[in-house]
Amino acid sequence: MKKANHVSKHLDRLTERSSTSLLAAPRHTLMLFGIVTLLAVAGAFNARYNTGVSQVPDSSGMIKNDLIMIGMLWFWVYFVFKGMRDYSQSIRQFFGAKAVTLRAIFADLLLAALAFGFIYVCTSWVHALVPSPPINNPLLTVTPQGIGGVAVWIVLSISAGVCEEIVFRGYLQRQLASFTGNFGIAIVVQSITFGVGHAYEGIASISAIILHGLVLGALAYWRGNIRAGVIEHAGWDLLAGFGLISANW
Repeated sequence: MKKANHVSKHLDRLTERSSTSLLAAPRHTLMLFGIVTLLAVAGAFNARYNTGVSQVPDSSGMIKNDLIMIGMLWFWVYFVFKGMRDYSQSIRQFFGAKAVTLRAIFADLLLAALAFGFIYVCTSWVHALVPSPPINNPLLTVTPQGIGGVAVWIVLSISAGVCEEIVFRGYLQRQLASFTGNFGIAIVVQSITFGVGHAYEGIASISAIILHGLVLGALAYWRGNIRAGVIEHAGWDLLAGFGLISANW
């Protein structure tokens, strides 16, 4: 009986991760690429003209920037939700079709920790091999200060983990798989798009961010959901904000 249940769960995961039905209209995905392209251009401009600039905004300025970013992240989710709704698809499928058990939560936490460690080692090598001039990251110029600043940064980190995993490893990866019929191509393309979308952190950091996206994309495909990726992503951003790991991924 236990063996039958194990086989059934394994088949459920295979079904979830191998689904190739369209999630939204192709033009909706093209619009998403357009948004990322605009962000990339703006980010490249920032990286070019703010290299080595020391800018320390006051606490209210940091909170304002973080709140704007939180709003943008959730707007992305709304954009994906709206496009999927027209195709009778739901964002909930990215988190797993069935009820989450304590065992599944423990597995998600363990996999998130393992992915975190692996990505940390790999991205450390990338930054050691690729020269990275100081970049004025507009989202993290200083460590969050005060109760308000810390609280908003925590909300921003969680929002980034949830929203970016929904957009890139949930929607975009599966949508690209439906276009190409190949999850390998989908994982690579979404990770490149993810890296380009973070151009505001500087060109030298994009390779490390792409690597991060590759690992989380492979993890989402293997698990059939984005839960572990959300935990890892939010944890990474949270620790980066307090200077415990590299802020540039």
